[in-house]
Formats: sequence, C-alpha cells, structure tokens
Amino acid sequence: MEMYEKIKEEIKQAYYQQNFSNDGQRFIAWYLRNVHLRDQNQAKYDTTDGKDDKQIDAVVIDDDNSIVYIVQGKFIGSDKVDAQPLREVLSSWLQLKEPVRLQEGANERLKPRLSEISTALKDDYTIIFELITTANLTENARADLKIFQEQLAKDEELSASLNLIDSEELKRRYEVSLEHEVLHISHSITLGNGKFLSCNVAETHVVLAAIPCYQFFKSALLTN
Repeated sequence: MEMYEKIKEEIKQAYYQQNFSNDGQRFIAWYLRNVHLRDQNQAKYDTTDGKDDKQIDAVVIDDDNSIVYIVQGKFIGSDKVDAQPLREVLSSWLQLKEPVRLQEGANERLKPRLSEISTALKDDYTIIFELITTANLTENARADLKIFQEQLAKDEELSASLNLIDSEELKRRYEVSLEHEVLHISHSITLGNGKFLSCNVAETHVVLAAIPCYQFFKSALLTN
C-alpha cells in the first residue's frame, strides 16, 4: 500500500492530470517517467492505454540495448491481485503474432508503435513484457506466472520474457532510479523572425531553428 499511496499523491501533479484521462493511464506514465526515465513527451507518446489498446498499456523501445518493453499496468489499492493481469499479458503476446490483424483493430496511439515494434523485431530486438502493479499476486497467480514465463520463453515464433513488477519490486526499482542523475538543461535562446520553423511531430511540438555556434558554447558554460 505504501507505493500505491505515494503514486496516488504524485499523479495529482498537473502533467499527469492534464495529459491522461484516468489514474490507470497516470500510473503507467508515472512508471515510465520514474523507472524507465522517459521525459514528459516520451512518456505521453509511449502510453497506449485506452479503448482498443489490445492489452498493451505502453510501449518503450530501448534502442541502446535493443529491447522492446511491452507494459501492462494494474493500479489498485488492494493487497492482492489474481491472475487476470497475467492473462492480459498473454493475450497481447498472442496478438503480436498477427501484426496485420492487430493493426486493424488498434487505437490511434498504438498503431504507430506496432509499426515500430515490427521494425525492431526485424533488427532482432528482445521483447520484454512488464506487468506492473501496486499489489501482490496471489499464490495461484504466482504459479500461473511461472507457467506463462516458460511458455513465452520457449515459443520459437515469438519468444519473449515476462517480468513481474509488484509492489515490492516497484519500490526497489523506483529507489534505484533515484540514484541516476538525469540532466536537465535550462537555458533560453531568443529566435529571430524567419530563423525557425514550428511544427508537430508525433504529437510533440518541435522547433527547427538556425542557431549561431557561439550559442552552443554559451549554453554549455551556463549548464556546467
């Protein structure tokens, strides 16, 4: 319950309230921000939870380590959770075996991620399913977890691994992430008329600008 209450309080922040429609989505975004260390735009883009999400609440593609993370989350205040979330993970794994059919019924946030997953798999990326929950699995659910883990690993068509991040593991990962220093650069640059182009790419505001080289050196001096 400790992590549930902590997360429940933190997702009251404006970023989560303004960009996500329910606490389930906010929990997923919180996990992406605080454990996968995604920035605000990345976390919003990665979150696919909602109608027709095909049991895929988020997709994180780690190009540095050649890993595709498929995230399924359960934000609940009770102490125990049964095997239903595990079955949802299994369902998403089975559906990934039919990418064309999956694309047809997926929501608009998930569709572009499925294309990226397909490209990553062609490049031999590893698939890791993450079931994240603020509760703990029942004994029967833990027995099912072992069976599902073996089933995913042995499949020759689409092998994958399944990691359970329950309340205790969630706390551990969160504490580990606090030890990582995330660099935040705060520096203002004035852009002249006709020197920049403003547009949106994948729901992210992007500015393309022509900036004199000395501005980079100035920025580096101010942030070091």
